[in-house]
Parts: sequence; structure tokens; C-alpha cells
Amino acid sequence: MLDVHTHGFEGPTTVNDNHRHYYKGISSAEPNTLRHVHNISAVTTFANGHTHSFSVSTAPAIPVNYGHIHPYMGTTTFNDGHVHYFRGNTTVSK
Repeated sequence: MLDVHTHGFEGPTTVNDNHRHYYKGISSAEPNTLRHVHNISAVTTFANGHTHSFSVSTAPAIPVNYGHIHPYMGTTTFNDGHVHYFRGNTTVSK
């Protein structure tokens, strides 16, 4: 049986409609196989009277010292007449 692992992720969204949101979470647990990906989803912080949510898959693993990371990017839900964009890398995991 393969060991499974998760990654943390967090960051800011783009500024749209004169404000930004922040997000934070833990990825889905996945086996440590070649070219594996994770699902990440979150609800943003409350700003300007609303929140947004998102759910995306990461890109495949990229080796780094002592483990690997996953890049991700996406668009939030359309709330209060606009969306926000986000991108980043997960935390390192083995």
C-alpha cells in the first residue's frame, strides 16, 4: 500500500472591485506516485461584505530539496458581481 500525504496552501487573491481576499487550507490526501496531483478547495476571507470559494486540481509534483511541491492557479466563484484570481505553490511534502 502506498503512503498518502497532504500539502498546505495559502495566499492572497488578486485585487478586484477595489479589494482582495485571502485563503488557506490543506490539500486532499494522495498517494506518493509519479505525476500525482491534489485537489484544493477553500472559502476566502470575508471582505467588502462577501466571500468567494474555489476548488481546483494542482499541477503534478515538482521535486525540491527534501520533498516536492505543486503549483496551482484558478478563479474564485462569481460573487458580488466579480471574481478573483489566485496562484501559488503548496508547502513542501515528502
